Amino acid sequence: MRTSVLAAGLAAALLSSVAAVAQPAPPPRYDDRYDDRYDSRTIDADMDAAQRRFDAAQARFDRERDIFDRERQAYEDARARYEAERERLARAYDGPTWRGADGQVYCKRSDGTTGTIIGGVAGALLGRAIDGGRRSAVGTILGAGAGALAGRSIDKNSQPECR
Repeated sequence: MRTSVLAAGLAAALLSSVAAVAQPAPPPRYDDRYDDRYDSRTIDADMDAAQRRFDAAQARFDRERDIFDRERQAYEDARARYEAERERLARAYDGPTWRGADGQVYCKRSDGTTGTIIGGVAGALLGRAIDGGRRSAVGTILGAGAGALAGRSIDKNSQPECR
């Protein structure tokens, strides 16, 4: 009896393993894992959102480029006006005379400051020497005043006349 029980247990074990070997396992389905996340409606919605973001970025870029182009053109126009005015002023000035914005001709003349200073110093020294030391302050002051007036007159009239 023992052998029959043993034979029946062995037969049952063999039958279950033969049944498992005879039935092949189904192949793994990888697409089942992704169907929930990537159906065609989700992909279309993602593409539409990406296209909208791209279109918005392109519109911002176009606006910024237009602003840049306008600013660059304004700068170039201002630069051209500056250069034209500079050339006009350079042509207007030709030495000791120039033509003002009102069309009048002006002369470039010395204001006589240098002549006044040099004449005053020379006059003071000369006045002191002529006074002879009696009243050195009076001679120095009178000599400085006379020398300053003479020096200014000479300095202002040393340039040719403007017409």
